[in-house]
Amino acid sequence: MYNGGIIYTSATWISRLAFLNLLWICFSIFGLVVFGFFPAVVAMLAIERKWIRGGEKDVTILKTFWLEFKQNFITANIIGYSLVVACFLIYLNMTLVSSLNNWLEPLLLFILYGFAFLFAILAIYIFPAFVHYQARLIDYFLHGVMIALISPVHSLFILINVIAFFFIGYFFPGIICVYLGSGITFIVMWFAYQSIQKIENKIVVEKRRNIVHDR
Repeated sequence: MYNGGIIYTSATWISRLAFLNLLWICFSIFGLVVFGFFPAVVAMLAIERKWIRGGEKDVTILKTFWLEFKQNFITANIIGYSLVVACFLIYLNMTLVSSLNNWLEPLLLFILYGFAFLFAILAIYIFPAFVHYQARLIDYFLHGVMIALISPVHSLFILINVIAFFFIGYFFPGIICVYLGSGITFIVMWFAYQSIQKIENKIVVEKRRNIVHDR
């Protein structure tokens, strides 16, 4: 019974993630890729967050995906293309600095690479923050920074697991085809949610301390 349970659970997760990846592809194409990619990513993360929180039995994947895609279509694109523009500006500055050919070049490049690294971490966490919190647009960027700062170890785990995913995919290319989107976003959402829980637990503890102090 126990082994049967493991096999059934594994098969269920494998099929769910494969179906979710298929929806990501279809809805990205539905939005002409340019407008559909980021809302589809958000929809994937929203469903995966429900699974991680333990609400997988209540999730109708297709219906939930469509609702998340539709409701977050504009905001997801605003956030996504803000990141794209920022990424382009960083690349442009690196290109310009590389053409200086003087003593400032290595110093400025070092600063820019450091900024690019921090920006990459923010880009990883901003969409998990978006699907978790109800906030103003600017606050999602702040939440993304907060999640990144609260647990740098989780960022390292994300990197290790994503590298492992592509390493396995190198030997079994079918995995990349079937789980590229859902696999990577699940890894990101899993560790981002652990960081979010850590933040929320600290807030609860701080509130309790303040209540005790007020008494």
